[in-house]
Amino acid sequence: MSAFYKTAQITDTIRFHEIIDPKFKTNTIKLQLMLPLDPKRTAAYALATSLLFTSTGKYPSIAAMSRKMNRLYGARASVDTGKMGDFQIFTMTFSALANPYALEGEDILGELLQILEDCLFDPNVENGGFSETEYNIKTKDLLDTIDAEINNKRGYAIRQAARLAYQGEPAFHSCYGTREDVLALTPQITYEAYQELLRTASIEIYFVGAESQPRIVPFLSRIFAQVQRVSETTPFSNTPSPLKTEPEIRTEQMNVAQCKMAMVFKTDYTDFYTINLMNFLFSVTPFSLLFTNVREKLSLCYYCSGSYNESKQALFVDCGIEKSNIQKAKDEILHQLEAVQKGDFSDELLENARISIVNALHGIGDTPSSYIRWYFSELTRGSSKTPQEAAETYQAVTREMIMEAARAFRLDCIYIMEANGEEDAVNE
Repeated sequence: MSAFYKTAQITDTIRFHEIIDPKFKTNTIKLQLMLPLDPKRTAAYALATSLLFTSTGKYPSIAAMSRKMNRLYGARASVDTGKMGDFQIFTMTFSALANPYALEGEDILGELLQILEDCLFDPNVENGGFSETEYNIKTKDLLDTIDAEINNKRGYAIRQAARLAYQGEPAFHSCYGTREDVLALTPQITYEAYQELLRTASIEIYFVGAESQPRIVPFLSRIFAQVQRVSETTPFSNTPSPLKTEPEIRTEQMNVAQCKMAMVFKTDYTDFYTINLMNFLFSVTPFSLLFTNVREKLSLCYYCSGSYNESKQALFVDCGIEKSNIQKAKDEILHQLEAVQKGDFSDELLENARISIVNALHGIGDTPSSYIRWYFSELTRGSSKTPQEAAETYQAVTREMIMEAARAFRLDCIYIMEANGEEDAVNE
């Protein structure tokens, strides 16, 4: 039996997606909660969702919650906070061993569903707010996360380039909020924010397991009936970032041994598969034009690679570089993009890029999360292709299509982290 995928409507604003693959010995449930990035609420939402998984009314401490999960053969419950374009996204994951593998015939899935309900609808609340003990722990964790963003200099440079590219747009803001935002919160304000999140977020729920579980949809219908959901939530949508009239360059001096440069290109071209294949041969792979020319042949940088933000239709190229090579590297990156635009790349490079993508597609399904990432990505672009169908789409992309996609990209801005002469090489 091969894997299959189907969807069902829980309510007007909540969908359920089931992915069945007989090879799995676990059951995984993921909830994707999405809502427009609002800088006034991001910190409260991020803090609130983190508190759902430390304790509940039934298990009122981190230790009690951990003991319960350990008794379920090491079950897991966690949340990740992120953003996709102009949207803040919370990924809540519940996973446990499938029932057939329980040593004493326990209903592990039933227990997992109950934990899901407890986390979402019976959080550890006192005096109209989250429990102060867990609240203080998670507040410190969130502040540490915000403070640590500058430590990874490469990631910091890319985020600064994004802020430069997305000025005046929701995507400009962090999905975690600022220190000031976090410190202004209280357990009560944070709990109120969570209740608002439950009412207003668009929700996509995914289940991955070896066999269909008919009880899940009725269970979800029952628990979400507790929430007075708004009649219409804001569905995810791509929000292309407008191109600046002139490229903007911003330089920031820091105590680093190695300069960083991040260039942002924007496009109005919308065929994701063509853009992705173009970017693989331009900047992603170890045999891409940027790697083989800018890094290897010309030795202009320590690394040079790119990534495409589909939701904002923005291509990021970032490199680690000596100060004396900044202009040369910039010119060469633009030259290599021009080469793609003119079709100045070999058939071998094109086919190697295609093979690289198709091989990656073959790996989808190795883990439950890879299935969910795939189908969620397809959902956000308004598609429902299987990995096999996507592979066929990539096979049909021509040289001319890649050239057309490359010609649509325009330089929007450049962020440069410039070494000021004092070295601090940690996490560069």
